[in-house]
Amino acid sequence: MAASFVDNGDTVCDVGCDHGKLSLYLVQRGKARQVIATDINSQPLQKAVDLFATHDLSHTATFLLTDGLQGIENTENITHVVIAGLGGHTMAQVIENAPFIKENRVQLVLLPAQSGYFVRRWLYENGFSINMEKTVTEKGKYYSCISAVYTGEVKQPDIYDMYIGESHTNTDSSAKGYFEMILSQLEKKHTGIMIDTGTADNGYADAVERIKQLINKL
Repeated sequence: MAASFVDNGDTVCDVGCDHGKLSLYLVQRGKARQVIATDINSQPLQKAVDLFATHDLSHTATFLLTDGLQGIENTENITHVVIAGLGGHTMAQVIENAPFIKENRVQLVLLPAQSGYFVRRWLYENGFSINMEKTVTEKGKYYSCISAVYTGEVKQPDIYDMYIGESHTNTDSSAKGYFEMILSQLEKKHTGIMIDTGTADNGYADAVERIKQLINKL
């Protein structure tokens, strides 16, 4: 899914590259001219090194043992940063610690493993625009892949923005599963708020109704 958001890339950073399969796919399909594959752990990074060597493509990649995007020196040719499989809070920290993403208007491709709502809120509040999302299911779980770029336009998101974002444009079976998952989460949170305070929260109530409408249209 994340690879579908990368096209005509010059240098693409694959953060938390693990075994390197995504990086290799981007190069093999011509989606990236070069990749910078980073991982905080040496064992998965070595697997990525070995994978590229097996395919005689080592010359197309730089491998960096680091936390996030730290230590990358030449950033002017970086067109995309892909972060897949990390938690939302960690993703936001990686982006915040890499100012070149804003300075160079680098395209972000984010597939959070959890706390997607936090990623969206952070992006909106820090001047990023979410231009596309695609829902996906894997092993019975649902995710949304986010494409975003820095524009400088700050937005104060409501509950619906944080939990749905641009995924509302999706209409396939994975979208329905994703919306139902989010609906369940918000209904539980809203119930908890009402138990604690004795009153309904308009933000949660509005988001719940809007998501129900999304589901009914599918």
